[in-house]
Amino acid sequence: MRITLLRRAAPLALALVLGLAPAGRAAPAAAQAPAGPELPPAEELLRRVDANQAFGSIEYSGRMEIVSGGKTRVKTMRASALGDSKALVEFTNPEDRGVRMLKVGKELWMYFPKENDTVKISGHLLKEGMMGSDLSYEDALESDALLEKYSAAVLRAEDLEGRPCWVVELKAKTPTANYDRRLVWVDRERFVGLRGEMYARSGKLLKTTRVLELSRIGGRWFPVSSEIESALKKGSKTVVTMSELKLDAAIPASRFSLGELTK
Repeated sequence: MRITLLRRAAPLALALVLGLAPAGRAAPAAAQAPAGPELPPAEELLRRVDANQAFGSIEYSGRMEIVSGGKTRVKTMRASALGDSKALVEFTNPEDRGVRMLKVGKELWMYFPKENDTVKISGHLLKEGMMGSDLSYEDALESDALLEKYSAAVLRAEDLEGRPCWVVELKAKTPTANYDRRLVWVDRERFVGLRGEMYARSGKLLKTTRVLELSRIGGRWFPVSSEIESALKKGSKTVVTMSELKLDAAIPASRFSLGELTK
């Protein structure tokens, strides 16, 4: 489940640092601090990240570990997607076996085989955690390029767990943006978002994300394991991991239909 911190949340998709100055105010500079590297244009940087993680199609097996209330639940799935507009996920763990989720454009449906019931996820339900996880249905639906919804600025260069990064600030310029403000730590050499923070309009931190593992696939770096942690629920986090990953394989468009969802 690709959790892309900059553009696509992926087909369930699998979307952060302390000590930052509030939005619109510069952090105090250390006296006689040495000059850092020249900051790149934000738009150019985000386009490179997006190009690095874009795909025509994707197939994978997924594992989602949901930690909440001191307990851990595990859900497994098979998923496929065409670009960022069509995705089909089928859960394979015993508790949820046969539950399917279909995304087509801006619409999302779920099928529950035990009840033989299809539910369209919309309205306030989009903000709920998907299958009880810290990844919301709203996050899973987001597929627009972030530059369409956010203005961007590179704040500074900063090391993150030994990796040189650019810290990028995104501010919402449309009410349809999922978050009012984001911070993203972009690897300066591999052009992957390694860490993210998502904020509400009030300035309250809502959730954090971080990439746990990257794989080299077809000459690019691709996140295959990521963690989403709630800032509102103590001890609540979700780790999403992909395996058997195939990029740009031939997938028929007919797979992404309501008929396929309820078969």
